[in-house]
Amino acid sequence: MKIISSIIICVTLLFIVCCSDFKEEHSSISATDPSIEPPTTNANSESDSTEETVFMDPPVSTPELGNIKEDKYYSIKYKQSFVQLRDKEKTVVHILGEPEEASQVKQLGDGADTFSGMYSKNLYYSGLILKFLGVEKNSLWLSEIILDENEYETSEGIKVGDHLEKLKNAYSNIKYANLKRIDNKPNLKIYEYFQGDLGFFAEFIVNESDVIKEIHMYFLFD
Repeated sequence: MKIISSIIICVTLLFIVCCSDFKEEHSSISATDPSIEPPTTNANSESDSTEETVFMDPPVSTPELGNIKEDKYYSIKYKQSFVQLRDKEKTVVHILGEPEEASQVKQLGDGADTFSGMYSKNLYYSGLILKFLGVEKNSLWLSEIILDENEYETSEGIKVGDHLEKLKNAYSNIKYANLKRIDNKPNLKIYEYFQGDLGFFAEFIVNESDVIKEIHMYFLFD
Protein backbone atom coordinates (compact mmCIF):
# COMPACT_ATOMS: atom_id res chain seq x y z
CA MET A 1 0.00 0.00 0.00
CA LYS A 2 2.82 2.40 0.90
CA ILE A 3 4.49 1.57 -2.40
CA ILE A 4 1.37 2.52 -4.41
CA SER A 5 1.06 5.85 -2.57
CA SER A 6 4.69 6.64 -3.26
CA ILE A 7 4.21 5.90 -6.95
CA ILE A 8 1.15 8.24 -7.16
CA ILE A 9 3.05 11.07 -5.45
CA CYS A 10 5.99 10.69 -7.83
CA VAL A 11 3.75 10.72 -10.91
CA THR A 12 1.96 13.85 -9.67
CA LEU A 13 5.24 15.68 -9.02
CA LEU A 14 6.52 14.69 -12.46
CA PHE A 15 3.36 16.05 -14.14
CA ILE A 16 3.63 19.37 -12.31
CA VAL A 17 7.30 19.79 -13.30
CA CYS A 18 6.55 19.03 -16.98
CA CYS A 19 3.68 21.57 -17.10
CA SER A 20 5.89 24.24 -15.57
CA ASP A 21 8.64 23.62 -18.11
CA PHE A 22 6.13 23.79 -20.96
CA LYS A 23 4.75 27.16 -19.82
CA GLU A 24 8.21 28.67 -19.49
CA GLU A 25 9.21 27.42 -22.92
CA HIS A 26 6.03 28.78 -24.54
CA SER A 27 6.40 32.15 -22.81
CA SER A 28 10.00 32.42 -23.98
CA ILE A 29 9.06 31.73 -27.58
CA SER A 30 6.31 34.37 -27.58
CA ALA A 31 8.63 37.01 -26.16
CA THR A 32 11.67 36.33 -28.35
CA ASP A 33 10.38 35.07 -31.69
CA PRO A 34 9.59 38.15 -33.89
CA SER A 35 7.35 36.09 -36.15
CA ILE A 36 4.78 35.73 -33.38
CA GLU A 37 3.08 39.03 -32.63
CA PRO A 38 1.24 39.45 -29.35
CA PRO A 39 -2.32 40.74 -29.58
CA THR A 40 -2.67 44.55 -29.48
CA THR A 41 -5.32 46.73 -27.94
CA ASN A 42 -6.27 48.00 -31.41
CA ALA A 43 -7.18 44.58 -32.75
CA ASN A 44 -10.89 45.41 -32.67
CA SER A 45 -10.58 49.13 -33.26
CA GLU A 46 -12.42 48.97 -36.56
CA SER A 47 -15.48 47.29 -35.15
CA ASP A 48 -15.48 49.09 -31.78
CA SER A 49 -14.77 52.63 -33.05
CA THR A 50 -17.57 54.95 -34.09
CA GLU A 51 -17.34 56.25 -37.65
CA GLU A 52 -16.97 60.00 -37.91
CA THR A 53 -20.07 61.51 -39.49
CA VAL A 54 -19.38 64.14 -42.12
CA PHE A 55 -22.14 66.69 -42.60
CA MET A 56 -22.25 68.18 -46.07
CA ASP A 57 -23.70 71.58 -46.83
CA PRO A 58 -26.78 71.46 -49.09
CA PRO A 59 -25.99 72.14 -52.74
CA VAL A 60 -26.01 75.80 -53.64
CA SER A 61 -28.02 76.55 -56.75
CA THR A 62 -26.38 79.19 -58.91
CA PRO A 63 -29.02 81.25 -60.70
CA GLU A 64 -28.76 81.45 -64.44
CA LEU A 65 -27.53 84.81 -65.66
CA GLY A 66 -30.45 86.99 -66.64
CA ASN A 67 -32.98 84.80 -64.87
CA ILE A 68 -32.35 85.45 -61.18
CA LYS A 69 -35.58 84.91 -59.28
CA GLU A 70 -34.99 87.51 -56.58
CA ASP A 71 -36.96 90.71 -56.09
CA LYS A 72 -34.25 92.39 -54.03
CA TYR A 73 -32.70 93.90 -57.16
CA TYR A 74 -35.66 96.28 -57.26
CA SER A 75 -35.16 97.98 -53.94
CA ILE A 76 -33.29 100.80 -52.25
CA LYS A 77 -31.14 100.65 -49.13
CA TYR A 78 -31.71 102.72 -46.06
CA LYS A 79 -29.39 102.11 -43.11
CA GLN A 80 -29.63 98.33 -42.52
CA SER A 81 -33.01 97.85 -44.24
CA PHE A 82 -34.41 97.65 -47.76
CA VAL A 83 -37.46 99.33 -49.26
CA GLN A 84 -38.68 97.05 -52.00
CA LEU A 85 -41.35 97.07 -54.68
CA ARG A 86 -44.59 95.49 -53.45
CA ASP A 87 -43.88 96.51 -49.84
CA LYS A 88 -46.87 97.75 -47.87
CA GLU A 89 -47.13 101.47 -47.22
CA LYS A 90 -46.90 100.93 -43.45
CA THR A 91 -43.70 98.90 -43.92
CA VAL A 92 -42.09 101.65 -46.00
CA VAL A 93 -42.98 104.41 -43.54
CA HIS A 94 -41.69 102.28 -40.67
CA ILE A 95 -38.29 102.02 -42.44
CA LEU A 96 -37.93 105.53 -43.88
CA GLY A 97 -39.93 107.49 -41.34
CA GLU A 98 -42.67 109.98 -42.08
CA PRO A 99 -42.37 111.58 -45.55
CA GLU A 100 -41.73 115.26 -46.14
CA GLU A 101 -44.94 115.34 -48.14
CA ALA A 102 -47.76 112.96 -49.03
CA SER A 103 -50.59 113.16 -51.54
CA GLN A 104 -54.18 112.33 -50.77
CA VAL A 105 -55.43 108.84 -51.62
CA LYS A 106 -57.44 108.97 -54.85
CA GLN A 107 -59.28 106.45 -56.98
CA LEU A 108 -58.07 106.14 -60.56
CA GLY A 109 -60.52 106.60 -63.42
CA ASP A 110 -60.95 104.93 -66.79
CA GLY A 111 -57.87 106.66 -68.21
CA ALA A 112 -55.63 104.58 -65.91
CA ASP A 113 -56.09 101.45 -68.09
CA THR A 114 -55.05 98.41 -66.04
CA PHE A 115 -55.10 100.44 -62.83
CA SER A 116 -58.60 101.77 -63.38
CA GLY A 117 -60.64 101.61 -60.18
CA MET A 118 -57.58 101.18 -57.98
CA TYR A 119 -56.42 103.64 -55.33
CA SER A 120 -53.14 105.55 -55.53
CA LYS A 121 -50.98 107.67 -53.26
CA ASN A 122 -47.51 109.26 -53.44
CA LEU A 123 -44.94 109.80 -50.69
CA TYR A 124 -42.15 112.35 -51.12
CA TYR A 125 -38.73 112.20 -49.47
CA SER A 126 -35.55 114.10 -50.30
CA GLY A 127 -34.52 112.93 -53.78
CA LEU A 128 -37.08 110.11 -53.65
CA ILE A 129 -40.66 109.65 -54.85
CA LEU A 130 -42.63 106.54 -53.93
CA LYS A 131 -45.89 105.67 -55.68
CA PHE A 132 -48.41 103.29 -54.15
CA LEU A 133 -51.39 101.37 -55.53
CA GLY A 134 -54.06 99.18 -54.00
CA VAL A 135 -57.44 97.64 -54.59
CA GLU A 136 -58.49 98.86 -51.15
CA LYS A 137 -58.02 102.42 -49.94
CA ASN A 138 -56.38 101.37 -46.69
CA SER A 139 -54.14 98.66 -48.14
CA LEU A 140 -51.62 100.16 -50.54
CA TRP A 141 -48.38 98.63 -51.82
CA LEU A 142 -45.30 100.18 -53.44
CA SER A 143 -45.58 100.12 -57.23
CA GLU A 144 -42.89 102.61 -58.30
CA ILE A 145 -39.65 104.12 -56.99
CA ILE A 146 -38.09 107.24 -58.50
CA LEU A 147 -34.62 108.49 -57.51
CA ASP A 148 -33.47 111.87 -58.85
CA GLU A 149 -30.78 112.73 -56.30
CA ASN A 150 -27.98 110.79 -54.62
CA GLU A 151 -29.67 110.61 -51.19
CA TYR A 152 -30.47 106.90 -51.62
CA GLU A 153 -28.89 103.98 -53.45
CA THR A 154 -30.19 100.72 -54.88
CA SER A 155 -29.67 97.32 -53.27
CA GLU A 156 -26.56 96.96 -55.46
CA GLY A 157 -25.05 100.25 -54.31
CA ILE A 158 -25.96 102.35 -57.37
CA LYS A 159 -27.15 105.95 -56.96
CA VAL A 160 -27.72 109.07 -59.05
CA GLY A 161 -24.36 110.54 -60.06
CA ASP A 162 -22.61 107.18 -60.54
CA HIS A 163 -20.86 106.36 -63.81
CA LEU A 164 -22.25 103.93 -66.37
CA GLU A 165 -19.30 101.58 -65.88
CA LYS A 166 -20.17 101.11 -62.21
CA LEU A 167 -23.79 100.42 -63.19
CA LYS A 168 -22.75 97.70 -65.63
CA ASN A 169 -20.57 96.04 -63.02
CA ALA A 170 -23.41 96.03 -60.48
CA TYR A 171 -26.09 94.74 -62.88
CA SER A 172 -24.15 92.39 -65.14
CA ASN A 173 -26.91 91.71 -67.64
CA ILE A 174 -28.31 95.22 -67.90
CA LYS A 175 -29.20 96.24 -71.45
CA TYR A 176 -29.25 99.49 -73.39
CA ALA A 177 -32.81 100.25 -74.54
CA ASN A 178 -31.88 101.76 -77.87
CA LEU A 179 -35.53 102.06 -78.96
CA LYS A 180 -36.62 104.12 -75.97
CA ARG A 181 -36.41 107.90 -75.85
CA ILE A 182 -37.33 110.53 -73.29
CA ASP A 183 -39.48 113.39 -74.54
CA ASN A 184 -37.55 116.65 -75.01
CA LYS A 185 -34.33 114.94 -73.80
CA PRO A 186 -32.93 113.15 -76.88
CA ASN A 187 -29.39 112.99 -75.46
CA LEU A 188 -30.40 110.83 -72.50
CA LYS A 189 -30.06 107.06 -72.75
CA ILE A 190 -32.04 104.38 -70.92
CA TYR A 191 -30.51 101.19 -69.56
CA GLU A 192 -32.99 98.48 -68.53
CA TYR A 193 -32.75 95.70 -66.01
CA PHE A 194 -35.50 93.08 -65.74
CA GLN A 195 -35.85 89.35 -65.11
CA GLY A 196 -38.13 87.15 -67.14
CA ASP A 197 -41.78 87.40 -66.20
CA LEU A 198 -41.40 88.64 -62.62
CA GLY A 199 -43.06 91.93 -63.50
CA PHE A 200 -40.28 94.02 -61.93
CA PHE A 201 -38.37 96.57 -64.01
CA ALA A 202 -35.56 99.04 -63.39
CA GLU A 203 -34.54 101.87 -65.70
CA PHE A 204 -31.38 103.93 -65.31
CA ILE A 205 -31.38 107.26 -67.15
CA VAL A 206 -27.86 108.15 -68.29
CA ASN A 207 -26.69 111.46 -69.81
CA GLU A 208 -24.22 112.08 -72.64
CA SER A 209 -21.31 111.88 -70.16
CA ASP A 210 -22.43 108.38 -69.10
CA VAL A 211 -23.52 109.61 -65.67
CA ILE A 212 -26.76 108.38 -64.09
CA LYS A 213 -29.33 111.18 -63.79
CA GLU A 214 -32.40 109.25 -62.62
CA ILE A 215 -33.39 105.76 -61.50
CA HIS A 216 -36.88 104.32 -61.95
CA MET A 217 -38.12 101.02 -60.55
CA TYR A 218 -41.65 99.81 -61.11
CA PHE A 219 -43.92 96.77 -61.03
CA LEU A 220 -46.22 95.83 -63.89
CA PHE A 221 -48.98 93.25 -63.91
CA ASP A 222 -51.68 92.14 -66.33
